[in-house]
Amino acid sequence: MVQNVVILAGGSGTRLWPASRRDFPKQFLNFGGGLSLFQQTLKRALYLQVTGSILVVSHHSQVEEISRQSSQMLEDKETRPADIPPVLLLAEPEGKNTAPAIAFACSVISRMTGEKSSFLVLPADHLIESLSAFKADAEKAALLAEAGYLVTFGIPPERPETGYGYLERGAKLSTGFLVKRFKEKPDQAAAQQFLRQGGHFWNSGMFAFKADTFFEELMAWSPEITAPFLQGFKGTGQIAVDRGKGIQVYSPEAPLPAVYREIPAVSVDFALMEKSPKCAMVEASFGWSDVGSWDEAARFFGWAEHSGKGSQGQVFSIDSRDNYVLTDIPVALAGVSDLIVVVKNGTLLICRRGESQLVKEVVSLVEEEGREELL
Repeated sequence: MVQNVVILAGGSGTRLWPASRRDFPKQFLNFGGGLSLFQQTLKRALYLQVTGSILVVSHHSQVEEISRQSSQMLEDKETRPADIPPVLLLAEPEGKNTAPAIAFACSVISRMTGEKSSFLVLPADHLIESLSAFKADAEKAALLAEAGYLVTFGIPPERPETGYGYLERGAKLSTGFLVKRFKEKPDQAAAQQFLRQGGHFWNSGMFAFKADTFFEELMAWSPEITAPFLQGFKGTGQIAVDRGKGIQVYSPEAPLPAVYREIPAVSVDFALMEKSPKCAMVEASFGWSDVGSWDEAARFFGWAEHSGKGSQGQVFSIDSRDNYVLTDIPVALAGVSDLIVVVKNGTLLICRRGESQLVKEVVSLVEEEGREELL
């Protein structure tokens, strides 16, 4: 099994605006299941019963909320295991996408448990169904990582989706497959072709690596990221603040802000996975969603007259169907269908079903109008 888990919790989630805001992004939202997306990810990490640590990488402004939500999880006897691994919060001085975030965590892991240590990378804002299937697939990925591969998880496509990148499956390996190639987000015709051809999978953005393999390959393909970490940051900071309940905050050495100023903002897919010949994949057997739009949220939680915690008793519907409503205030629907209605943080969003990808453009418009208080 992988020895450590790295949770990436620094995203902004603008596609779920207005519920997701800069000071309270997507991963902290609760869609009615009792736990936020971040807490569900932490629950999965705890379920793996790793022998090392669980590391959470996030922007420094989000450390307090992560600490609060982690404490809630670890206080709940139903969601925590008997033997809790340490939960270590790593605060980034600035957001630089996933490649620097993983490099930061890898530096700390190497110092704590050795360069041969393995780790599983999980975004904090995904939904996954069936913990047992997830654990079985994670164990398959761990075996490939131990064999020196950079491992990702391929999601069997359910539809010709244009909002995801794709993987093309290659030769069979012991517990998975080589990745033949990565493919960018396709247009509708290409997505339909992928579905007909078979052998194509959605790129989940979850990974398994050994620390030494990750840094060796990152140095080979993106030295502009690796070199500053290896030369200017040794992962030798101290665990300065113990929050109790197994939660600790890592206080890095002084050069870290200088390192972050120097490195580019780039995803791990672009910096490494799309370039290295050592990429492998495990075909996921678990249900998955990145909740990347309001359409995806509605698809996962179900189209109805209302959805989400707090909506019960808040939605009054006459001759309406197949609407998704998430609201803080009473909402009445009359003779409408296929709508997404979100009322959060004093802001109302209405869009037609299938058009929620436009929300990102709405956010850009709000920025252009100088209405930063709405973001």
